[in-house]
Amino acid sequence: MFKKNVLFLVLFVTAQILPQENKQDSLKNYWLDQVEINSKRLNLGEVNNRISKDNLENVLGNNGFSLIRKGVFFAQDIYADGLKRGDINIVVDGERYHSACPNRMDSPLTRVNPLDLEFVRLNKTSGNIQSGLGGVVKFNRSSISDAMRIQAAISALAGAQNGLDIATSADYSDHRISFRYANGTPFVDGSKNSFSDNYGFKDNFNFKLAEASIRGNLNLISYGVSAAYTENVSFPYLQMDERFNRVYSAFLRYDDHKIYFNYTNHVMDNDLRVNTMLMRTSAKNLTIGAIGSFYEVIFRNWVANNFFHNAMMHIDNDLIPNVNSYNANLFKSIDFETIRLYGKIGFSYQTVGDKSREEFYKNYFSEVQLSRFFPIFSLGLSHLYAVNNQLAIGGIVEVNSESPETESLFIAVQKPMAKPSWSGNSNLNQPIKGTLRGSITYENINLELFGSKVWNYNNLTKQKIMQTSFLTYANVDAFMLGSNLNLNYKFIVIDASYIWAKNTTNNSPLAEIPPLKISTKIISPEYFGLVAFLKHTYNDAQLRVDDLLNETTSGAWNKLDLGLMYNLSGNEISLDIENLLNANYYQHLSFMRDPFAAGIKVYEPGRIFRISFKTNQLL
Repeated sequence: MFKKNVLFLVLFVTAQILPQENKQDSLKNYWLDQVEINSKRLNLGEVNNRISKDNLENVLGNNGFSLIRKGVFFAQDIYADGLKRGDINIVVDGERYHSACPNRMDSPLTRVNPLDLEFVRLNKTSGNIQSGLGGVVKFNRSSISDAMRIQAAISALAGAQNGLDIATSADYSDHRISFRYANGTPFVDGSKNSFSDNYGFKDNFNFKLAEASIRGNLNLISYGVSAAYTENVSFPYLQMDERFNRVYSAFLRYDDHKIYFNYTNHVMDNDLRVNTMLMRTSAKNLTIGAIGSFYEVIFRNWVANNFFHNAMMHIDNDLIPNVNSYNANLFKSIDFETIRLYGKIGFSYQTVGDKSREEFYKNYFSEVQLSRFFPIFSLGLSHLYAVNNQLAIGGIVEVNSESPETESLFIAVQKPMAKPSWSGNSNLNQPIKGTLRGSITYENINLELFGSKVWNYNNLTKQKIMQTSFLTYANVDAFMLGSNLNLNYKFIVIDASYIWAKNTTNNSPLAEIPPLKISTKIISPEYFGLVAFLKHTYNDAQLRVDDLLNETTSGAWNKLDLGLMYNLSGNEISLDIENLLNANYYQHLSFMRDPFAAGIKVYEPGRIFRISFKTNQLL
């Protein structure tokens, strides 16, 4: 099957390139690892990266950001400067996408069709109306052309993972229609062990992804609808896998004002694996929002039901008991020559619709609140001073506070046999974060240092009541120190990040903190449209772990990637070899955080060959 895919891709690429004139690309933009070589720094703590193709790890895995792979390539979650997942909001053109899955199988990172996007803005500060406690990742769609324009991108995988990813879009008269389809097999690790070998799967099941969208503009009005689905996405990190996920969305914009909705229907179970008890969770999420230049209003309804079943027993759980959330924010920034002052004020109100679930919470807490109100605020000051044309220094001081995540307050899972149940803590206080961030830039080198103190951080914990253990959330104070280094000089690009974090309440390391990471990329000069690169990634061992949560240490690892790209008159062909030496390694991760975590190490893919083609002028 893969050989047929590659043959089709080669014939298609050849047909597109041969008719083109052999001339230099005047823009001189060459993409390597799916990221434009030069990114544009906006405000302090903020970076723009242009997007090409579909490898999110290379788009988001720098400048202090990192991804954790939970399944196949479009099933990942994000970390930044010690904060993670729900602390970092992810939006697409201002539209918030919430996970329906309590395990974040349907991470908002899956909501992007790379061919339809122009750039991603990474912001680790509270200087945006949509920033969470740890910032915001904003994907921006590309503008629609009035003239006839057809784009296409095809990517095929071989080696440790077989797969095919096809995307196309057509613009005409200020309208665009886009399609994407992807399928493939789960990857094998560097020792050639498959999911069925390592993680108890009955077989190595193929996954599928498909999506379609229509967008249009009419003077100051823009509008769009989209639909997407995935099925049989294996998640070895967890005890269940995504059987299907359906997402429907629509938006209407007038000038700077936009209203939108998205609806997700998600089902996960363990029926792809050898099991003695069937587990299944069905979850639905509806988000309705309005966003403008200075305001945001959001309504969210979230419900999830779960059961455990075999011949001996049956347990039903209202996992997320029909929770309604109401949010509203106002934002203002004032920019002077070298100083920026910004602030946000708003509220979050969350209430449980299924009042009968109160009895579950009372098993673990004497006081239960089925409705919570939290004020939301941020205040920050940044200063950037250019000493001369080569040297600039800057700093940020800010404080912000967000509401606890819904699952931290209201998740409810009774587990079978002696396994500890999982209960939200409706009495949590909201976290408050204070941050100092400094930056110095000299020519092509940027060094960023930061320190954050978080009061009332919502942290997973184990507790006992009447000799019965259970998992819940508690407020702890935490301290985070870190640095990010970026060098982009001629033919070498270096990115390094390090975070040290401590749970000061328990005097222990804070869980889920990635270790030191250094990536070095050597880029060749452009020669007749050809550019090559060699990339080395080093991850140090992580020995600072939270023993209370059974977080395990992880060893150091090295990885090499090799790539070659050819650019001719708007056509881009690339051949990448990821994990060139077939290293067998795994990422550092806390295996106890998710309600249905597998609790085992999951190894990363072995050597993968990727051939890709993209054209901006199919016709």
